[in-house]
Amino acid sequence: MFSGLSAAVGVLAATYILLLAALRSSQDAEEPPSISYSIPFITPMLNMAAKGTKFHRLMRSNDCCQLDWCQQGDLTSDHGYLMSFPKYVHAALSTGPGLGVMNRRSIQVIAKSLNALARQGGATVDMFTWIRHELLLASTEAVYGPRNPFRDPAMEEAWKSFKAREYMVKVWEQYFDERSFEQGSELIKARVKINDDFQISRKETARIELGGSQAILSNTLPGTFWVAYHIFSDPVALKDLREALSKGVYTDDNGVRTVDFSHVKSSCPILLSTFKETMRVHSLSTATCIAMEDYKLNNEYLLKKGSTVMMPATVQHTNRDVWGSTVDDFMHKRLVREPGVKGPNPIAFRGFGGGTTLCPGRHFASTEILMFSALLVLRFDLYPVTGKWVAPPMTKSPLVNALPIPDWDFQVEMRPRDDGKPWNVCFSGYDKDMEIVAEDIESVAPILAH
Repeated sequence: MFSGLSAAVGVLAATYILLLAALRSSQDAEEPPSISYSIPFITPMLNMAAKGTKFHRLMRSNDCCQLDWCQQGDLTSDHGYLMSFPKYVHAALSTGPGLGVMNRRSIQVIAKSLNALARQGGATVDMFTWIRHELLLASTEAVYGPRNPFRDPAMEEAWKSFKAREYMVKVWEQYFDERSFEQGSELIKARVKINDDFQISRKETARIELGGSQAILSNTLPGTFWVAYHIFSDPVALKDLREALSKGVYTDDNGVRTVDFSHVKSSCPILLSTFKETMRVHSLSTATCIAMEDYKLNNEYLLKKGSTVMMPATVQHTNRDVWGSTVDDFMHKRLVREPGVKGPNPIAFRGFGGGTTLCPGRHFASTEILMFSALLVLRFDLYPVTGKWVAPPMTKSPLVNALPIPDWDFQVEMRPRDDGKPWNVCFSGYDKDMEIVAEDIESVAPILAH
């Protein structure tokens, strides 16, 4: 018994010494100090698993070095699949015909569904489940086209559980084998092209699309829920938004109302601020960059070429030096940019990452969320069945999500604010990007480029 115990202790001690030696031999004295290194490499993983979404904020609270980094093989080459991917999808997700078609299609799906709900006199729904369903259909219709696999409820159920992977793979195989993507968006065509160029088979493309659909949906769906929650749970925000949005609504002689999409994009800064404030409060994203050469950060920390630097948004978004004493409060007008009024530095908002890892799909996702929220605000009143708005916790949300999934759902009663006549959405040609992140702001982008 004692010999077995002694052997186990010896193995653990030897493992610890090897891990410690590996850490120290690979780390330059000028590089950032290791975090939670009581058991090298192991303790940080255990702490992240245990503390979940609070991990990075607790690191800062404990006066740890505020640098996340790791060493790995040379990833500075820009010829590989992952480094090439943004170049392939950039055109499809930038302002232009491709993005315009996707925006129009997703908004048409949303408007049609809300028209049907208003016509039937409203409903009582599970708020997160209902929003997830609405945005899932709108997003996938826009990306995958008329042969969208998610039109089959079985596919939606499989995606929600993510357990029927092989079933989903078979569905995607059929979609690509039948060349259904050719009737889809420029985005799905670009994703097929990069796989073809890198000689990836259609069977593997089908498996890759499991992740592709996850990228399209995993953050837009919970993000829309949280925007709607913060709007309808705050009477002041709801009143402000209705006043601002109503200026872009026109009624014809038959009583049919039309919402001008360009008004929502260009003339409703309160809605954009509400959306960005939701991202600031809830975003769990981590921007990841690779040091392309040795670099001395702030004349103090050495970042070796090939090292990976991770920048958690939650740390930047909760910095009191940047956001002030109200950092823990939700303020729907916080990020309204007004001439002559000094607000938070635009660079401080990192809800979509930044630099070379800036989310290429931010304009598509933002347009969906903003237009859905605008139509919901204008057309419906939402009342929690319990009589009180209570924010669900987010402790069980997967760490891979940039925006958290609520731990539990709750019912709301949706009551139409009008006579149930259909509403239309018009697209009056406003094709300028929204100022979602600093890189989208003309006066700031040149600074970031340097």
